[in-house]
Amino acid sequence: MAKESSFDIVSSPDVSELQNALDQTRREAATRYDFRGQEVTITWDASRWVITLDAPSGMVMDALSTVLADKMAKRGVALRFFEFGKPELHGMERATRPVTVKNGIETAKAKEIQKAIRALGEKVDVQIQGDALRVASKNKDDLQKVIQWLKSQDFGIELAFTNYR
Repeated sequence: MAKESSFDIVSSPDVSELQNALDQTRREAATRYDFRGQEVTITWDASRWVITLDAPSGMVMDALSTVLADKMAKRGVALRFFEFGKPELHGMERATRPVTVKNGIETAKAKEIQKAIRALGEKVDVQIQGDALRVASKNKDDLQKVIQWLKSQDFGIELAFTNYR
């Protein structure tokens, strides 16, 4: 009897690379000439998946957002994971800007991906499991075809393939 193989489809950034990019952003904000004399803070709330930028409003906030995006891209963290909010003024010409980190696949998007995989015509079983999808088949070649096809598609989110067995 043939053993069934499977893999998971997830959408989650590498947290260690995210932390490294945040540390690099903090270091650059401490040493860069256009941030000198400016109080700039970057906080990471891992429980809510939110990065908070606190800096003087205007050009300094824009430059800090750009540095953060640049460091994330250089560390290999896709910018699709980030949703930059509007800066919120809170007095003394200062602002905070929330940056939401998207983690997991929403149910509506998971159903869309599931429907697209089923329409492919390969002999695979697709199940939604929380914020991930599991694709299973008795034929590993079918799983490889699904992975290659998914890599060529754009569902508006960053996809990763894990637990291939």
